Amino acid sequence: MFSNLFFSTLPLFGLVFIGYSLGKFSLFNDSEAKIFSKLVAIVVVPAFGIKIIGNFNYEFINWKLYFCYLLAQGIIYFIAFIIAKKVFNRENSECIIIGMTASFSNHLFFLYPILLVEFAAKDIVPIETVIAADFITVGLSVCALDFATQNKLDIKKAVLKQIKNPAFIGLILGLIIYHSSINLPESSNRLVDFICASGVPLTLLAMGILLSYKTDSTQIQLSFLITFLKLFGFLIVLTLIIWLSDISFTDAKTTLMLSATPIGAMGLVFASIYKVKTDAVVRSGLLTYIIALILIPLVGSIF
Repeated sequence: MFSNLFFSTLPLFGLVFIGYSLGKFSLFNDSEAKIFSKLVAIVVVPAFGIKIIGNFNYEFINWKLYFCYLLAQGIIYFIAFIIAKKVFNRENSECIIIGMTASFSNHLFFLYPILLVEFAAKDIVPIETVIAADFITVGLSVCALDFATQNKLDIKKAVLKQIKNPAFIGLILGLIIYHSSINLPESSNRLVDFICASGVPLTLLAMGILLSYKTDSTQIQLSFLITFLKLFGFLIVLTLIIWLSDISFTDAKTTLMLSATPIGAMGLVFASIYKVKTDAVVRSGLLTYIIALILIPLVGSIF
């Protein structure tokens, strides 16, 4: 199991490494990488919403396992926020970004492709559940960022902003397709598949480019904190919660692998949008991708 997962993870790490090299040799800059990220957010993520939610295996959902994951995610978010605020004296907006980075995994464009190859459909459902729910939890983080940067929250404006969010639109379209049992034409399905296929290389190449740029050395301690919480803290907390909830570790294997997955792109994307300092996020991103190359196969083979 370890070798299978390792060699499934290696090509994804290779994409990040290629992106990192492109940035280091100045073939692409961070502005160009952010265009890739924006393209993924506006076009690819909604397509995944349509594909995953529209074909969701609801009968395999383990709500107890999902709420265990959500609780662990919330605990890690809270710990990261509090330490960043009280120990490192960061602004609220930066603390929110640090909380997002420490608690949100790159499930859609890193772990999900691995699971599609190595696991059965019922084992992938827990990850698809988290992906679907994260459309909402990310939206709540955006509302928190709006409040932190503007010192006020316009509820009407926040709701309209989420309704116009392409990811949310993709989620709604997926739900409509599922519940109405609409059969899309083969050409439409193929178009969605083509768009989704571009997501992994675009996202990981862009992530690699963004990770290649020099960061402020004063944020090294903070980056180590994010790395520890994202990979090891999350895994430890989730393992304890699952054990206390009397859930089989075999049933929870892919969910535990998710906690060992490197940081997602959302922290970097929203830091850029809200003009929040990203040095610690970038450095921790590089560390989590290197460590996850071994940690994901290790978790998958142990449980």
